[in-house]
Amino acid sequence: MIEIGIMGGAFNPIHSRHLMVAQAAIDQLGLSKVIFVPSGEPPHKKTGMLDKEARFRMVKAACAGNRHFVASRVEIDRPGPTWTIDTLKQFKQEFERKFGPAQTVRLNFIIGEDNLPILRDYDRRAEFLSLCRLVVSPRATCDAAALERWQEVLPEAEIAILEVPANEVSSTLIRNWIDAGHSVRYLVHEAVYRILMREGYYAPRKNLAMAGVVRKRKKT
Repeated sequence: MIEIGIMGGAFNPIHSRHLMVAQAAIDQLGLSKVIFVPSGEPPHKKTGMLDKEARFRMVKAACAGNRHFVASRVEIDRPGPTWTIDTLKQFKQEFERKFGPAQTVRLNFIIGEDNLPILRDYDRRAEFLSLCRLVVSPRATCDAAALERWQEVLPEAEIAILEVPANEVSSTLIRNWIDAGHSVRYLVHEAVYRILMREGYYAPRKNLAMAGVVRKRKKT
């Protein structure tokens, strides 16, 4: 069986925990690759979200150093609101065309434990879960009791829980730290850090103005 990981999200911005979880899924579940799918126009757009091309550029930069990581434009290029269930359907069809019916391909949708309640209440949950196995990144460490609990809540789902070290890094934390003037180096991939610093993403207006002055001076 060919195991493909799918990690979707705003990636606003992508950070070290995203990469750590994806690598854990590859190592522990034998995934051949993890496809990172930044959202294009999410139905419930968050405030302070960067332009989709800017977010994709950082995802692509973060994936560049790992041959098992792939940055996908599937939602970036799709017009209108982007829904994950449509993305899973599209990938399923593409892999069936690529490998043919003789090969079995399973999609593994990587999701944070904190997002499971949203999936539980999703009106198309059964259809969604028929398209993939859920690969859950827990808040703490792998817990057999947690697996049993979520299996009861989502009886239609096939679930695997990753063993991932506890880590408080989040996109919100990254944005807040940049806004406060703190360094986020080592909280994000080095290539992402360079983009954040060069473009001044998430920085307060006064910091953006200063960054513009610095860039202008360097060119003279």
